[in-house]
Amino acid sequence: MKFVTLSAVAGLLAGIAGVAQAQDAPAGYPADYSKIIEGSRSEKGLMIYSNMADNNWQPLIKGFNAKYPWVKIETVDLGSGTVHSRWEAEKGSSARTADVLVSGANDRWASYGKDGLMEDYKSPEIAKLPEFAHPYPGVNVLSTDPLVITYNAALLPEDQRPKGFASLVEDAVADPDTFKEKITTYDAARNSFGLTAWWAYMDKKGEAGWAGLRKIGPMIRGETSGGPMNEKIATGEYLMGIAVSGITIFPRLEQPGGEILGFAFPDDGTIMMLRGMGIPKGAANPNSAKLFVDYALSQDGQTQVGKGGLVPYREDVPEDQVRYTFQKISEIVGKDNVITAGFDQRLITEAGPFVAKWNAAIAGK
Repeated sequence: MKFVTLSAVAGLLAGIAGVAQAQDAPAGYPADYSKIIEGSRSEKGLMIYSNMADNNWQPLIKGFNAKYPWVKIETVDLGSGTVHSRWEAEKGSSARTADVLVSGANDRWASYGKDGLMEDYKSPEIAKLPEFAHPYPGVNVLSTDPLVITYNAALLPEDQRPKGFASLVEDAVADPDTFKEKITTYDAARNSFGLTAWWAYMDKKGEAGWAGLRKIGPMIRGETSGGPMNEKIATGEYLMGIAVSGITIFPRLEQPGGEILGFAFPDDGTIMMLRGMGIPKGAANPNSAKLFVDYALSQDGQTQVGKGGLVPYREDVPEDQVRYTFQKISEIVGKDNVITAGFDQRLITEAGPFVAKWNAAIAGK
């Protein structure tokens, strides 16, 4: 009779496990991708700094952990600029800091791209994505989120609910007493997200855009976050908001009392914010971070991005499983009315003069 020793059984099981682990690599990925998977097993999970709420993250993290259950993920919800200033203050210290950054502070992403502060990792998914998905080495696009016009549907008559920036200006100019200090938007002088959005809009619209802003500038009170904008619109402190992040209002519409809010994709120019994502050089858990970036850019990952309320941009994301896609919004407003707010280096070189011009326009000058 032939006996099998315990060590032989252990070796056999280890061999089987090794085969299973090798099969974990997604189809079409490099043959040595299993090294990244195995490397992640000995790491300490992921810390992600972002300007996204828990409800935005939940479907994506759930999908990721179905594939890589050993990677524990912690997310910290910060303002777009704070994502970067906090990481910049912590990097190089002994403090636990971000393994992945996600934000809409695209001036900072442009700076990181110029200075090479992100890990130069090229995801195997890049070949399946649009050209704008990978603007700089180590900088990727997680989502393409629309900025919309929001309004209080209970207080604003239907004939005064704007369809675009031009109609909003026309209504406000025709009834200045009603709209005085009742319009809000991201303050481009105090907020990186607002700077990126309004810079992209004015870059597309030119002097016509500036002229419209000057007409209603004194009626505007700037904010630095989309959540408070929608809260104040719902309570009537504001009647409407321009260029408000869609992901802050879409979930509200489905909650009790959501019918008090309305929104429109501006028919004369809908800003689509490219939300940046990158792995900082020197990240403590680089393999886990690479797994996460790859999953987030995959078809399944982008679908989960959409289920979390953001807007995916892969062409193979099933539209019946998400609220909107980049392609669907492009159909709604027309491709010529899509204004992509990306990672232009001029956000760095022209920020000072732009903010000065912005402040003057808000004062009506």
